[in-house]
Amino acid sequence: MTIKFKIMFKRGLLVAFTFLAITLPLVAAVEFEATGEWQVLPDGDSVPAGLHVRVDMTTGQRWAKIASSGDDELITTQEQVEAMRSGNYGGGGEGGKPGTSSSLIVTEPKPPPTFDYDLMYRTYLRIPSAVRPPLPDRDALSDEDWEAAMKQIWEDRQKTLKEAMDNIVDVPDVLQEMINKIANSSSPLTPTPTQVEDLIFELGELEYLLSDLDVARDFYILGGWPILINLLSHSDPSILDLALHCVGTAVKNAGEFEDWMLENDAMAMRSVVALLDGGDGGDSVGNNNNNKLIYALGSMLRGNADVLNKFRELGGPEKLLKAGRTFEGKALTKACALAGDIELEGWCVPCSRVLLISESMGDHETALKSLRSFKCRDVEGTKVRGALKGVQKKWGKMDKEWRQEVEALAQSVIESLK
Repeated sequence: MTIKFKIMFKRGLLVAFTFLAITLPLVAAVEFEATGEWQVLPDGDSVPAGLHVRVDMTTGQRWAKIASSGDDELITTQEQVEAMRSGNYGGGGEGGKPGTSSSLIVTEPKPPPTFDYDLMYRTYLRIPSAVRPPLPDRDALSDEDWEAAMKQIWEDRQKTLKEAMDNIVDVPDVLQEMINKIANSSSPLTPTPTQVEDLIFELGELEYLLSDLDVARDFYILGGWPILINLLSHSDPSILDLALHCVGTAVKNAGEFEDWMLENDAMAMRSVVALLDGGDGGDSVGNNNNNKLIYALGSMLRGNADVLNKFRELGGPEKLLKAGRTFEGKALTKACALAGDIELEGWCVPCSRVLLISESMGDHETALKSLRSFKCRDVEGTKVRGALKGVQKKWGKMDKEWRQEVEALAQSVIESLK
């Protein structure tokens, strides 16, 4: 089997180490409680280190006790054996010295470590070749050399695990430090170039961490969410882009996180909607940020009726449609996909634009799927028909099966226009 350890390091770096657990036969054992007197070891009991253990060759029983200064004396006579069995053994024969008859009790040697090399090898083979260590060639080596090589691989992996665990740090501590740095770097009205650079770095690290559900929840609990939302009004395009990316990554983790958009009089939702028209009725946010803006909107609106209703209440659909007229490339395609998923109106023409200007068959398929959700009539329907006539000429080099699927989509759109 494999066990995955997710280690959180400074600067938020997530590293996944995969280590191997070798399954050995299990024995229902309990810890032996030793005293200064000899006691029988029940079958299956484990023996703590530092005890003296002897085997009665007559009965096969194992006996153990706490080591003492006189334990170098051997039990060799039948009388001593019987005394030990009765619990009255006092250290030897007459005068405290052991007799000289043949030994009946011998010291049990410590068993060597057990390695199931075949199981180790099969387990390593289940690890993707890109991340597993090079395995020894069994056909080219003797059994002894092959087992030695497998043992070395195992020991190296255990060493790596120990080093990783020694470097583990507490996730909330890392997040709290990151939140503090983001707050300090974004507080000045006119941040210095160094503060902007630090903020860009911290937001890049944060976005990666927020993809983990537990980390996103910790970030919210530690008070990082309002600080992040405040960055949606930042003047630097790079910071705005990263802030939108962080918001989208955080809320898409779970439905409960989408409700963060409605807190404090929907402050987060209002901040995102304001970006659709620049906040004051001006031009929409620049094309460099449009992809992340649609990403954030899609993360918060898909599958949450309360958030979608608030979006409509704030005039979000109208503002998104207006901003969509300036979208280009992937931003336009993603906006069409979002409009289809949440059933917005007025997106027939923007989707027909995707068919006309994009050379990507995937974009065409996305636009057609969205068009099936809309009721395109009159002028809108005419533009969709014209776009379909032009785009079908671009499908000649498509995979045959894929082309048939896209052509079926196009036919269903045409039929909906009738």
